[in-house]
Amino acid sequence: MRWVLPRKDLESWLVFLNRDENLIVPDGSQGFLKYQGKVFLEGKPRLSIKEFFLPWREPLLSFEAIPGVIPTPCLPTGKKIIFGVLPCDAKAITLIARVYEKDLHFQERLRNTVLIGVIRKKEESCFCTAMGVDPFKGEGLDILVLPKDDILLIEPLTPRGKELLPEGAREASTEEENLYNEAMESFRKTAFVSPLWEKLKKTELLPLYEAPFWEELSFPCLNCGVCTYLCPTCYCFDVQDEVVGAKGIRVRLPDSCMFLLYSQHASGHNPRKTPLARFRNRFMHKFKYYLDEYGEPLCVGCGRCNDACPAGINLWDILKAMGEV
Repeated sequence: MRWVLPRKDLESWLVFLNRDENLIVPDGSQGFLKYQGKVFLEGKPRLSIKEFFLPWREPLLSFEAIPGVIPTPCLPTGKKIIFGVLPCDAKAITLIARVYEKDLHFQERLRNTVLIGVIRKKEESCFCTAMGVDPFKGEGLDILVLPKDDILLIEPLTPRGKELLPEGAREASTEEENLYNEAMESFRKTAFVSPLWEKLKKTELLPLYEAPFWEELSFPCLNCGVCTYLCPTCYCFDVQDEVVGAKGIRVRLPDSCMFLLYSQHASGHNPRKTPLARFRNRFMHKFKYYLDEYGEPLCVGCGRCNDACPAGINLWDILKAMGEV
């Protein structure tokens, strides 16, 4: 069952969602911040919601340099509601969750975060359907919202999503249900799912790894890492101990496989010492290693990497080359 809310009542819904002052919304074109009375639902935020699940600095445990003193875990606390989530970003969190299945910190944040998605107009750089992402499925979301003229068509997808329906919402009429279904069918008719995935599943690993195209395609790459930090599915991290005197805290920080030090061993040996090796590893991980393990690519087609790359590298050039092996 779907529900309808007049657009003019959106602010009252946001105020209701923010009753515990834990509402996060898109703040212009850059990313997501605490709700301050405004919400921007046009365009694609530069940053995804990944930072709320894998923070820029996350304490894991505290300790003391005293024999016999057991370290104390630092589990995250508090609940969040994130409104205006791109469906592709919510899908990205489900992909990361497979890898972080036993990570207590990630899973605790996942349990305590409600995601309310809003379907936006597709931008030129987006290619979510090619990656097999269907925004109308609402994977990873608790509520999916489709703006249509002067109303919001709302579909609760989980029990906790139903609990957050706006008070002023009413059940959708047959005509309004048809509006939603027509938008969904229109989108799916034009959706193009790339056949590369089935082909890459069958491609042998070694010939792909040793393919000659990696040298040419990796040459412009600066190894700056902007693609990995903006990517909603990249989850590489570093762990560091911050110590003052006898007390310390262990923190997890985002890292990038594009950096030289990321793969350097304590012995000094580095299996990915060259820029080519790091470039190849990034795309092999997304479109071969993860694909072989979980049956779908580690990419949701948001296009942020293509938008931000200072060297003008386009992900599709690499994919096409991989698909020809």
